[in-house]
Amino acid sequence: MYHYTCSIEIDADADALFAFHTKPENLIRITPGYLQVTILRADPAGEGSEVELRVRPLFLFAQHWHMRFDIYDPPRRLGDVMLSGPFPHWKQVREFIPLRNGRTLLSDSVEYELPFGAAGRFAHTLIMRRQIMSMFHQRQKKTKALLEHP
Repeated sequence: MYHYTCSIEIDADADALFAFHTKPENLIRITPGYLQVTILRADPAGEGSEVELRVRPLFLFAQHWHMRFDIYDPPRRLGDVMLSGPFPHWKQVREFIPLRNGRTLLSDSVEYELPFGAAGRFAHTLIMRRQIMSMFHQRQKKTKALLEHP
């Protein structure tokens, strides 16, 4: 099992940041260009709501991701788990920590496991760890830009 956490300070209040992350269309806006994401289905936001995505990583075959929000605690925490998709285990938690002057610290944590045993661990060392880190950093930077300069 692998874990990764990164944080960024954003000049927006926790309510606005939480609301931004409950809208599936914003996932498309913040996802790096090398990942093509299509929303297939999205329930209204709330605990237990589900989202189905088609994700096509750079020139690879499309993957079906089925996610469920298992944490919905406005405006503090938002979490989802993968019900089906390319990872045997994927759990992401976003925390929105109010700071002074209306700013918020966005903290993304992900816990995940790759398929294919030893081959998956090797792929993690060579490629996946850096790709996941890069994806989260890019998503946070885009979120900051969109909320601070709409």
